[in-house]
Amino acid sequence: SARPDGCITVVSGLGSKSFNIRNDSKRTVEFFRGATCDNGAPVATVGPHSEANGVKVHHTKGVRVEDGVVGSFRVIHRHHGKEDFDFDGFDD
Repeated sequence: SARPDGCITVVSGLGSKSFNIRNDSKRTVEFFRGATCDNGAPVATVGPHSEANGVKVHHTKGVRVEDGVVGSFRVIHRHHGKEDFDFDGFDD
């Protein structure tokens, strides 16, 4: 299950130029360029039970992957459920 408590780094090699992002959770996911979630605004925001294909992250300073791409994502939001609970952001 998706939990809103951190940043996850993802690497895709073998000649990849973009990411296909599939979100099977009830929460919203923000996807960023680079290895951390603090490289500016997200390049994609994927809602609950949605997907985004062909997300290009381009190069950033820091981690380099030969013939591949680096991105990161975090869970930010919980979809309104039976209890009408809504989560906006992180507890720092």
